[in-house]
Amino acid sequence: MSAKRIGAGPVLLSGPVRRLERSVRHFQAESRALGTGRTIIALAQASILLLTPASYLFVPVGGAETEVSCTPPVQSISLYCLAESTDRQLLNVVLLLLLLIVASGILPRFTTVLHFWASLSIGQSISLPDGGDAVAQVVTFFLILACANDRRTWHWQRPRDAGPMGSAGQIRQGLAWAGWWGVRLQVAYVYLNSALAKLPVGPWSEGSATYYVARMENFGAAGLLAELFRWATGIMVVALLSTWGTILAETLIAVFLVQRGSRQVWAALISASLHVLIIIQIGIVSFGLIMVGAVICAASRGIDTQGPSLLRRFLPSEDHHRLRPPRH
Repeated sequence: MSAKRIGAGPVLLSGPVRRLERSVRHFQAESRALGTGRTIIALAQASILLLTPASYLFVPVGGAETEVSCTPPVQSISLYCLAESTDRQLLNVVLLLLLLIVASGILPRFTTVLHFWASLSIGQSISLPDGGDAVAQVVTFFLILACANDRRTWHWQRPRDAGPMGSAGQIRQGLAWAGWWGVRLQVAYVYLNSALAKLPVGPWSEGSATYYVARMENFGAAGLLAELFRWATGIMVVALLSTWGTILAETLIAVFLVQRGSRQVWAALISASLHVLIIIQIGIVSFGLIMVGAVICAASRGIDTQGPSLLRRFLPSEDHHRLRPPRH
């Protein structure tokens, strides 16, 4: 009896191992949806450097220019530390050009390294980072792995058949699979953590958070629709729905991202809708675009495989032949 139990161990393990091996082998490492997410993140970061002078990113304290922390090993590799004596506005231009190269989609296997370095330089060095900068650092790190087996010249090109792979290709394929899962789990955690953190907070649990947010002096509703949002959130039902709806949307994004197929597409759609509404109401454009781009990266496989079939439901029949899922 004991011998049978001992011998049964590898048999019991072989099923999950085989499924894992099959999942890695059939994983589509080349993805236009993932490329779209990368481009959105890079353009959002580029907008910060393009529209914000260095004097606003490195806030003066006591009349002197803010010192950049260059603690090794992470912060010391920031561009602002490696070129510490160079004018920071010039360094902003250098990072801006790097991000535009990344956004173009050229050589995704290699430009992901530049993207992570630019994200780290921004997030670790500027004086006034926001949550989007932190998310971009983590996501772009995993994108180095996720694009390890992307052999295309541009990430806008149609994915190719993987074909037979040598040992090096198999390693890169495994890294790509692990990197995509890293993005997927990390982004799902960010949204779930955000939703759960709101529950114990009085205004969120009571349903009045958006009422107060719309009326904050420095972070409230702004722009042409400011008065409309302040008026709308003054209606109890609207305030309740928008407050609890935010928590529900974040929870659904997190749950859908760890599920298969069309659920990932819905995660991307919910994220885009949520952040577009936040952008219209209170601004924070770069943060919203970074989060939308991160969700698209996390949901890229579902978008690639299920996106065309979902679009067919809303397009005339003569346009259906243009929408074909990627080859595997």
